[in-house]
Amino acid sequence: MLVMLAAVLAAGCSSNVDTMPNAAVVSERSPVVEPTGAGGEAGGEANELPAKVANEPNVRKNVVQTKCEAIPGGWSAEGTAKNPGKKAVTYKVVVYFTTTKATTLDYAQALVKVPPGETVTWNAKKHFPAKREMLCPMPGISVVS
Repeated sequence: MLVMLAAVLAAGCSSNVDTMPNAAVVSERSPVVEPTGAGGEAGGEANELPAKVANEPNVRKNVVQTKCEAIPGGWSAEGTAKNPGKKAVTYKVVVYFTTTKATTLDYAQALVKVPPGETVTWNAKKHFPAKREMLCPMPGISVVS
């Protein structure tokens, strides 16, 4: 089990972008779009974890997580993303929902559009059979535009 977790976390350090189906999507100051499960229904079965997660260490300083909390029927992470540049940017924030012993139960992502010089909030949530206490590590933060 620990070997599998180490492999997943090591894959999270990759800079390759992989499509992440069925994930929560958030864009510029808009409400969260509910994720769908593997069967296509909202709040369905847990997603298979992606083999690769895009991660750009130089971008991480612009994205901060401020909450990791239970929601009815799942778990949620939220935070802020800033854009110190002169052009709009879209960040992809990947959040794993793990037990306190680091077992990943599910994941979600947020696509966050940030105008130049601004800071916006983001939220990534997922409905799944969560434990009472969970952690919300972010193995991948990258720029998609």
